[in-house]
Amino acid sequence: MKKLVPLFLLIIFAPCSEKTDSDSINSTELDFTVEVDTVKVDPGADHFIHLTNNLFTSSLSSDKKTLYNFNAKVPELEVIDLDDLSLKEVIKLENEGPTGIGAANSYMPMMDVSDSGELFLNTWSYMIKLNATRDQMSRYWLTTDSLKGEPLSELEKIYPEGFMSDDGKFFYSSYGLQDNKSPKSGLAIVNLNSMELKKIPLDIFEEIEKFEIVFSPDGNSKMSMAETILFVPFQDKILISSTAYNELYLVNPSDGPVEKKSFHSELTDDAKKGNYQKNAGSQKELFDLGAEKLKEVTFSKLHYDDQNEKFWRFSRDLDRKIGDSATYSNVLTIFDKDLTQLHEKKVDYSEMDSLTFFKDGILYSYINLEDELGFIRIKPSYE
Repeated sequence: MKKLVPLFLLIIFAPCSEKTDSDSINSTELDFTVEVDTVKVDPGADHFIHLTNNLFTSSLSSDKKTLYNFNAKVPELEVIDLDDLSLKEVIKLENEGPTGIGAANSYMPMMDVSDSGELFLNTWSYMIKLNATRDQMSRYWLTTDSLKGEPLSELEKIYPEGFMSDDGKFFYSSYGLQDNKSPKSGLAIVNLNSMELKKIPLDIFEEIEKFEIVFSPDGNSKMSMAETILFVPFQDKILISSTAYNELYLVNPSDGPVEKKSFHSELTDDAKKGNYQKNAGSQKELFDLGAEKLKEVTFSKLHYDDQNEKFWRFSRDLDRKIGDSATYSNVLTIFDKDLTQLHEKKVDYSEMDSLTFFKDGILYSYINLEDELGFIRIKPSYE
């Protein structure tokens, strides 16, 4: 049963001001209203939906009707109906045996489910695929001696925090040196049928390195607070952006051309400035410096509304400081489907947590409601 908790109604009449940068913004006005509410997912009478890792190991079906949530500790896969906002099924998985995933007490950097129901789990060593009926398992080693195509040197690796194509045939992630010191090098595309690798070098990883804060207790190992690279599959391209810059790269995986688009904001900086100390002498100082870093602009992920053919992106910047306290402003930027900037405005709402997506013209953003799965929903109505 759907539980609805109305929060508030925001009415926005927001003409965009004209910009001189023709690549950044369209001079047309964009008027719309926004309705915001909160919904809770019904878990049933005898189940608690796994929220310990903030849905980090969850996967959304391409039609936005189903959310798959993986619990490695049990292990099991929760199947959530997003139309009914209810738990539909809990699929029990095995740790041992011919279809054992070995997930007990381990960290899974990636989980994905293809449109045909195949479950993909990435460990630090290899990738697991369970077929739709969960009775056959395959393993893929993404290493130098297991891959064909473009060479991966013995000093390089493909990082496990990636995503699958909807059909389950391709794995996309970043690649680079495995020395834990150098920036990553670019986008890796692995055809799991042929085990062929394609590498697309990108400058974006090196561009964000200067904003990293590092604590290295013994000179070799390190803890760090780094900027995030954000991947968004869209049609036949992959949109790649960072939390540090008001720009993105458009990558066509089939033939490799890379296009860079830069945008301009009149409400925030267009990049972090890096005006904070980059080396910490202790773990506590690392966290303190991280708090200073958060006072500079942060750009979130692009979310595509296929019903209205618009991209939304939230950014966060320091509004003002009063003594030792600080207040922040949320800025919504809207682009058309060709990534022409249409509108930006300070707003009183934003995406909430790790999982945010458009469904049926409504932006859903995960929120923990007293240890139950909920979503803040933001519904725009364009004039």
